Amino acid sequence: MNMAPVRTLTLLLAVLGIASAPAQADAALAQRLAALQPETSLTVAGARVPANPVLQALHAEGRALWTPAASAQLLAAVRGADADGLHPADYALAALERLEREPGAATPADAELLRSSALLRLAGDIYRGALDPREFVPEVDLPRGELDPATVGETLRKTIATPDIPGLLAQLRPRSRLYESLRQGLAAHRSIAAAGGWGRVPEGPTLRPGERSPRVTALRARLLASGDLKQAYAPGEAELYDPPTVQAMRHFQQRHQLDADGVVGAKSIAAMNVPVEARIAQIRVNLERARWLLRDLPPTYVLVDIAGFTVHYVRDRKQVLQSRAVVGKPFRRTPIFRAAISYMEFNPTWTVPPTILRNDMIPAVRKDPGYLAKRNIRVLDLQGKPVDASRVDWSGSKGFPYVLRQDPGPENALGVVKLMFPNAHHVYLHDTPSRELFARSERSLSSGCIRMENVEDLARALLSADGKDAALADQAIASGQTRRLNLSTPVPVMLYYWTVALEDDGDVLFKPDIYERDAPLLRALERPR
Repeated sequence: MNMAPVRTLTLLLAVLGIASAPAQADAALAQRLAALQPETSLTVAGARVPANPVLQALHAEGRALWTPAASAQLLAAVRGADADGLHPADYALAALERLEREPGAATPADAELLRSSALLRLAGDIYRGALDPREFVPEVDLPRGELDPATVGETLRKTIATPDIPGLLAQLRPRSRLYESLRQGLAAHRSIAAAGGWGRVPEGPTLRPGERSPRVTALRARLLASGDLKQAYAPGEAELYDPPTVQAMRHFQQRHQLDADGVVGAKSIAAMNVPVEARIAQIRVNLERARWLLRDLPPTYVLVDIAGFTVHYVRDRKQVLQSRAVVGKPFRRTPIFRAAISYMEFNPTWTVPPTILRNDMIPAVRKDPGYLAKRNIRVLDLQGKPVDASRVDWSGSKGFPYVLRQDPGPENALGVVKLMFPNAHHVYLHDTPSRELFARSERSLSSGCIRMENVEDLARALLSADGKDAALADQAIASGQTRRLNLSTPVPVMLYYWTVALEDDGDVLFKPDIYERDAPLLRALERPR
């Protein structure tokens, strides 16, 4: 039998079917869109389709858009949302799978709106984050910019017509090595979980290199599971804490922001015994933060990594400086915001902020009347005139109509330079005479401002990039006088908080959640949307 006519007829019927489907769906689609007013929603195949101006703009021409190829791409993208730490169920996965099995489970018009709504939500969450950062970080200066419905609708319409949903989502993800490393780290840790996770290391006395202990077997298995140790050892060496295992332990400690000394103490045991499921959740939380924070990064900026206790200077998308830093205590947190470094001050004076004045200085003077003189701190009235400290009422019963100011010098709390980026939080980068603090692994010790170990180097680098002689910084410091230098072009500065990052060798680094911000964010991500 000649099958050519049959194939031709089948193809013709298919073409006619594809061509006629939009015409049949147009009127019904327009009717359903008209019914979808603000604060209303539709239920399609068991899923809710909420009203959205972009949805109206996407279907403004009243035509059906979704082809079988585009629908297949959407379903695959929704199933793969967990690779970005998102829940596929939030994007009508069950309903989309039902439509794949039972095309008649919804009218063509309803199926159109369901698919469009799922794509709109998935694309929006990958681009801006699934949650509003202002609900979790009250001081954050990262408003979710308003999107033009017509522009977004046209972009999505072209994406569906191509179709190229994977390409769209790839463009919407933050273009950052950190974001991609978090996605890879999430996949790797899920693989570890699927293989049974990692076992616990028994608690016990501190274990030092070269010692023997039955716990070494469990320690080695734990380090193997997480990839810190690359190969196992013969049973005869099982209890020896040998050099390869010590080196693997140091790598683990470095990745968890612990003192990388190879000594297995209580903090190291606690970090190893965090379940892999908790690390997966931690990565998901930080993928969400990355979607908030890493969008629209400029090519040149200064980044304060609060939980990582570091400052980075990136110029033309390349890191040129990294420095250890001291950040705010848990009860005096360094805030999260963006600003711009506009000037620097050398040999600065330090005017004691109200919080430190009230909580620290006044109580210290009550205990030791000579406290201010030892630190070269003067009392000034509100007109800036000196006042004899012995004549001040330090009880606070009548208020405190004075200002405390520390003159420049080796004991000045701000050291020899501060970098200023005017902001509502009165926070800035500065030097410090307390250099010993930078040797600590945990450095949340300040009252909110950021003390930077190599701040002089950053000042020189900023001056040089601004077309000025870097030696101006050294000359200003050597003068011993307070001097200000303005930058012709202010440099963006970003104070960000995340508890997972990327090591120089490409490994994922887990940091302590010093401000206890992970848990509320995780609970919000887990809530059905």
